[in-house]
Amino acid sequence: MPHWNSLLTGTLLLLLAITPCAAQQSLTLTLEAAPTLSDLIKEALRANPEIVAARKAVEAAHARIVPAKSLDDPELNLESWAIPIDQPTNLNQANMHMVNLRQRFLFPGKLRLRGEVASQEEAMAVARYQAKEREVIAAVKKGYYELFMADRNIQITKEQLELHERVLRTTETRYTVGKTSQADVVRAQVEHSDLINRLIIAEQERESAEARLNALLNRPTDALIGRTAELEPSPITPFEQNELYRLTIESSPELREAVSGVKRAELSHELAIRNQRYPDFTLGLGYWYTPQGNFQHTYSGMLTLTIPFFWTKAKHDREVEEASAQIVKAEAGYRAIKNLAFLEVRDNLLKSNAARKSVSLYRTGLLPLTELSLKAAEAAYQTGRLEFTGLLEAERALRDVRLGYYRALVTLEQSLADLERAVGRDIL
Repeated sequence: MPHWNSLLTGTLLLLLAITPCAAQQSLTLTLEAAPTLSDLIKEALRANPEIVAARKAVEAAHARIVPAKSLDDPELNLESWAIPIDQPTNLNQANMHMVNLRQRFLFPGKLRLRGEVASQEEAMAVARYQAKEREVIAAVKKGYYELFMADRNIQITKEQLELHERVLRTTETRYTVGKTSQADVVRAQVEHSDLINRLIIAEQERESAEARLNALLNRPTDALIGRTAELEPSPITPFEQNELYRLTIESSPELREAVSGVKRAELSHELAIRNQRYPDFTLGLGYWYTPQGNFQHTYSGMLTLTIPFFWTKAKHDREVEEASAQIVKAEAGYRAIKNLAFLEVRDNLLKSNAARKSVSLYRTGLLPLTELSLKAAEAAYQTGRLEFTGLLEAERALRDVRLGYYRALVTLEQSLADLERAVGRDIL
């Protein structure tokens, strides 16, 4: 038994000497303060590739408006008739030389409608761009709060390690004088190793959160982001659900895109009806030169109309039917997007309200109570009035409550970020 006691004591001292040092070398978070959340959002709005692509899509849609409402290029036609084969370069022997200029015109109103369709497509591109901005802003906020949670997890685990090292020393001292059992020493060692493992996992979770945030910022995924500052709950008053629904109808870029989609479908239907009913025409003007004729210089005029014969009627009829179906589809799409937006608003409103209550409960009740409980447990353990398992439970309870508080805080802020994305505007 003395040999076993010496071995156990030596192992304990070695564990105390080595594991904090190893943890310090491999896991210590030596980072400067992170940029503020507003700075990260500004960077994402400037550099995020999806936002850049959406912005260029707006420019492309805008550039399509003028071509859509413009005439096609005119046609210039040069001809020479009846040039003798045995004198192919003697143009004076030709019966006639002609220069014709033709321009195709659409029936009045068609070009205007084509331009208005293109304008609605630009409006849809603008709405998609704005929706992508809101999506990226929400993603940056949620990524930042994930990083914040990882930082707090690391901080709490390190503080638990420091606390448990004191407990280990106390347990070792009590064991050497016979006031605690060998099982308590082993349990203390297991708990210490478990905390080291938790710290390793917390560091990995931070690196993963950092990589996700870097991707949103268009940075290298291994770029370092500083340690996040302490976070206070957003100072907000409870939201009224119907007011949020009203704001969603006003501000949601997804709904604006759907509204523009309905307008585009209606304009396309009107254009299809005009194509079905009204002809297009071509005007032409020609100059004719007849070297051998009595009238050497003459001119010609031309008018060409498109006429819907029976073999083209079905084509135009089906185009009108397609345009009618597109209106119904666009209107149904609007209703579906509206329903989804209202669902997201209500869901995130419920989440934020529940998280706000949880944060308040943690701050005013659970945190101070578990801190008092641990202090009482430490004092009782040192005087022998409490078993080691009771102290261990008090340590774990404080750790779990502190982590629970920060998880509730992160849930609150992330649900508010999703709520703003669903509404389509800042609401804080």
